Amino acid sequence: MSNKFHKTGVSLVEMLVYIALLTSVTTLVVNGLVTISKSYTDLRLSKNITTSATTALSRMVYEIRQAQSVDATQSTFVTNPGQLTLNTTPASGVPTTVKFYVQNSMLRVMTGGVDEGQITLSGATVSNLTFTRVQNSISQAIKISLTLQSTVGSKTKTETFYTTAVLRNIY
Repeated sequence: MSNKFHKTGVSLVEMLVYIALLTSVTTLVVNGLVTISKSYTDLRLSKNITTSATTALSRMVYEIRQAQSVDATQSTFVTNPGQLTLNTTPASGVPTTVKFYVQNSMLRVMTGGVDEGQITLSGATVSNLTFTRVQNSISQAIKISLTLQSTVGSKTKTETFYTTAVLRNIY
């Protein structure tokens, strides 16, 4: 005789176990994606700030080292936002000025009265720029304090960078 009540499919207990496993795996995957997204946002913030700081400070230090003097009447020291105007003579031999200043929270450079544009990335804003003049009887230097801020979504990161450059063409 054949069995009329042959069982096929899954029991209720098996179904609950499968649902619990699927829920656990889904939760782990979603948490992993959220963590990766937050890490990516942190990386973007750090990259914006670090790239802007490296570019800006490298350019300022280079120009300070090449300068013959600092134009103290056109510069603003020890206040935020600072402004630095350097008297320099490029390879062309024609004396000119190089000016670093903040406009609309962006660090900009002007050479010979011509605005060369911003030297920080558009994703990073300048929240503090201070120049301090340090001098003695034979040399002078400029200490730079630069604070940059970057925002991605609702997350904001701020970092401050410091450097000092000596005017090499004065001694």
